[in-house]
Amino acid sequence: MDDAAGTDFSTYKEIGIELVSPSTGIKYYKPVANSSSKPVVGMCFDSVDEAFEFYKQYARSSGFSIRRHTGYKFGGFDATYKSNKYEMVFVPFTCIDNHNRNVTVGAALLGNETADSYRWLLLTFLSTFGAPPQVVVTDQDAAMKRAIKDVLPRSRHRLCMWHIWDKITSKVGANLCGTTDFKKRLGRIVWDDSIPIDEFERQWPIILSDFNLSEHEWLGDIYNIRHDWIPAYYKDEKLSGLMRTTSRCESENHFFKKFCNRKSNLVEFLSHFDSAMEVQRYDHRKNDHDTRYTDAQLWSTFHLERQAAQIYTRTIFLDQQLEIDYAINNCVAMSTSKVDDFVLVEVKDFLQPCTSYFKVFK
Repeated sequence: MDDAAGTDFSTYKEIGIELVSPSTGIKYYKPVANSSSKPVVGMCFDSVDEAFEFYKQYARSSGFSIRRHTGYKFGGFDATYKSNKYEMVFVPFTCIDNHNRNVTVGAALLGNETADSYRWLLLTFLSTFGAPPQVVVTDQDAAMKRAIKDVLPRSRHRLCMWHIWDKITSKVGANLCGTTDFKKRLGRIVWDDSIPIDEFERQWPIILSDFNLSEHEWLGDIYNIRHDWIPAYYKDEKLSGLMRTTSRCESENHFFKKFCNRKSNLVEFLSHFDSAMEVQRYDHRKNDHDTRYTDAQLWSTFHLERQAAQIYTRTIFLDQQLEIDYAINNCVAMSTSKVDDFVLVEVKDFLQPCTSYFKVFK
C-alpha cells in the first residue's frame, strides 16, 4: 500500500543539512525540524493511521516524503518454547530485516497448541498488520497447518526442510545411511535450488529404486508434499532463497532463552521480554548507523564493488563482496556478443571442473 500517491510534492521544501562522506563522496541528507515535531524513541500511538499522520507532518517540516507499506513479505513462527512457570507457550513471529538479521515483529503467549489457538493468534496478528505475509515457514505441526490454511489462504505456506531431512536416518535406517551413499545422493537433489523440476522428478525414483526403497511409505509421503519443502518447486517464487528452514525461528527462541527462564512469572517474563527486544532494537540501530555513517572497507578498485558498497546495507554488502572477490579471482570473460539490446558475456569459472562456462546478459 502506497499512501504517498496523490501527494503534492511541490509543497515540500528542502530543509536540512547535506553531508558528504570524505572518503567515498557519498551524499546523505540530515533533516532538521522543530523539536516538537521530531520522533523520539519510546513514542506510542493509538493506531497506525495516527503514527502515519505524525510522520507525515514530520516529513513535511523536514523537506522529505514518507510512504506507508503494510505488505511485509516473509515470516516464520515457532511454538516449541515454554517460557514461564505456567507452561504457557511463547510464540515469536520472526521476519528478516534489511540487514538480513532476525527481527521480532510480534509475539504471544498461548495456553495450548490447538488449531483454535493458532487461528486466534493469526487473526490477531493479521488485524494488527493489515495484510498477510507472502510466505510463512513452519514445521509440520498439523494444528499450525490448519490455522494457516483457514486464516492466511493467500500466503505461501512452506515446510521447514531441516525438520523433514532430520528424520531421514530414523525413517530409512541408520545402517543404510551410514554404510551407503543414499543420503548423500538424495541430498544433492533435495537441497539443490538450481535443479530443474523435471530432473528432480527423474532422479528421485532412480535413487529410491537403487536402494530398494520405491515402496517406502514415509518417503512416499514426503514426496507427495514435495511442493511445500523442496526448493526446486518454489525457486521462481518471490523470496524463495531467504528462508528454507525454521532455523531463524529457533535462533530467536535461543535468543529469548538468554533473557527468560521457565520459573518466571508473567510480570518477570514481560520485563525480560522487553529487555530482549531492546537488545534487538539496539543491534538494528547500530547496523543502520554503520550503513549510513561509516565507509565499507573495499578490497579492490573495481567499480562494481564500490557501487555495491553504495547500494546495499553493510551486512548485505559484505556477502556481496565475497561474491565479487570470488568472481575477480576465479572468473574471466571469454567472449562478448550483441543480442538485441543486450550484451551476452561468456564467462569461465576456473574452480568449476565440469560446467566451467556460463553466459550472462548485461
